Amino acid sequence: MWGRLFESAVGAHIMNCAYTGRFKVYYWREGGEEVDFVLVKNTKIVAVEVKSNHDKDTSGLHTFQELYHPHRAILVGEGGIAIETFLASNLKELFS
Repeated sequence: MWGRLFESAVGAHIMNCAYTGRFKVYYWREGGEEVDFVLVKNTKIVAVEVKSNHDKDTSGLHTFQELYHPHRAILVGEGGIAIETFLASNLKELFS
């Protein structure tokens, strides 16, 4: 349950910022690999993976990076940016 709430909070923040920042939000999955959120503005892509527990498997994020060469790739949660920091950030700045 905690993982779903954690990812939902991140998703709500992303969707709120997408409206004001004028970027689109997608989900990527290919085979068994996935990225939770893919943000697109003009030609820039930002990949966001969310980890709410000690699961360190970021293979989907790495595969996405190899295939699409995003402007940025971000891990939110364990091993990455703290959720408090992410939720306080202006996501438009990710495209700078």
